[in-house]
Amino acid sequence: MSIEFVWLDGRIVRADRAFVPALDRAVQYGYGLFEVTRAYGGVPFRIDRHLARMRRSARRFDLKLPLGDDAIERAARQLLVRSRRPDASLRLVLTGGEEAAASRFMIRARPLRPLPPSWLTRGARVRIAEWRRDPRVPLHGHKTLNYLEHVRGHEAAWKGGFADTILIGLSGELLEGCASNLFLVQDGALHTPSLGPILPGVTRAAVIEIARSLGLRTVERRLDLKELDRAEEAFITNALIELVPVTRVESRKIGAGRPGALTRLLMERYRRLVVEETKGGN
Repeated sequence: MSIEFVWLDGRIVRADRAFVPALDRAVQYGYGLFEVTRAYGGVPFRIDRHLARMRRSARRFDLKLPLGDDAIERAARQLLVRSRRPDASLRLVLTGGEEAAASRFMIRARPLRPLPPSWLTRGARVRIAEWRRDPRVPLHGHKTLNYLEHVRGHEAAWKGGFADTILIGLSGELLEGCASNLFLVQDGALHTPSLGPILPGVTRAAVIEIARSLGLRTVERRLDLKELDRAEEAFITNALIELVPVTRVESRKIGAGRPGALTRLLMERYRRLVVEETKGGN
């Protein structure tokens, strides 16, 4: 069994020797923040965007990152080298700290979880959450350590063979996946739920950027649950899975029941963007 390392408060240490004090608010209350990005060839993809989102949330919850963006990126690259994982999932964690002590900052590099190949070639299924989420809750739109709702929903999806669980608002509006953002294609245009109660995904923003560069009409608006069944195409996004076509909502088919042309185009262009921005590696 290989030894895992983490970067914690300025040092790379063995994961089994890295500790956060029991009185840290992250342990006591789930008070803290996290970000997840993906490294390609030793280069964290758009880590600056993830850190900008973390800093925005930190201001909202009276927390402060201990290092600047450049120092955090250097630490992440050092950890990738030490872990011998140039292609990895990178998790950045900022704890709430103790009452009289500063927050802790940790970086973890993990192996990527392989996706079922059929999800990319034939499309994946998603499920609808059994509960409704109140969009007014102030934690929504932030990646806090108080993330049990999302973790349980995503785990339930994977155990059932689904790519994710889609969250629905009190009025039946589509929000996001437990671990992803959602896009629909209707009449040749790209539609995605408006920001506010949903996470401003870094991959979501990249997809919108790509779509607009291609001259595709892109609309951020309220989407109702019934529109998911009427969509011509659908896909979900996050930093680790990139873009995954969605061809079924539980047992119901979306569009032709296979990944559509626009989805495939955006998948290819996103991959091209990643290559352009991470070429050179270490």
